[in-house]
Amino acid sequence: MVDGSQEEETATHDDGATRRKHLWEILGVAAAVAGVVIGLIQVWPKPAFTLQDWAKEANAVCAETSGDSEDAARAANDALSMTLSSLQQGTATPQQFFITGNLYYRMAGLQNKAAGNLSNIHPPSSRADETEAVVRDMRESDRMIYQGAELLRHVNTQYPQETVNAFSQLANTYNEKGRSINRRLVDLGARDCLPNVQAP
Repeated sequence: MVDGSQEEETATHDDGATRRKHLWEILGVAAAVAGVVIGLIQVWPKPAFTLQDWAKEANAVCAETSGDSEDAARAANDALSMTLSSLQQGTATPQQFFITGNLYYRMAGLQNKAAGNLSNIHPPSSRADETEAVVRDMRESDRMIYQGAELLRHVNTQYPQETVNAFSQLANTYNEKGRSINRRLVDLGARDCLPNVQAP
């Protein structure tokens, strides 16, 4: 004859084993579901990189360099104004032209950095050709500034006005291109990336 306390102990033991078994079954099902969900996430296509995504990253890139670019452009333009004033007074020196050219080099370098950073942004699924064209045009405008800087750094001391005239032509072309680039950036949802300070 089995005593009542042994029956209770056996029933309690069976209930505990059954609960553990059910718990392991539930955990197994949960792990299987988690595995399926993780698998689906891994094969699920990523959302398209939109123009808004591109504009957000472009704004961050432009914000990173815009203050320095505007300061550099302002410093270069101020130096050029002083050099031209000295030229009119007959006191301009090759060093003034050289220093002014170096300031334009700095301006071009900062803009080149912005163009490089923009080119690293993944093109959007729509209007990718436009975003890539803006970057190409930014690089072209940078080359104009570098050319202008070279003109100033290697001024013809016998005919400095020739250098000034050549620089002015480049500056006018740069200004037009810069305005066009900034308009297109704004049209693409970004802010303007080139300085608003225009070469004289």
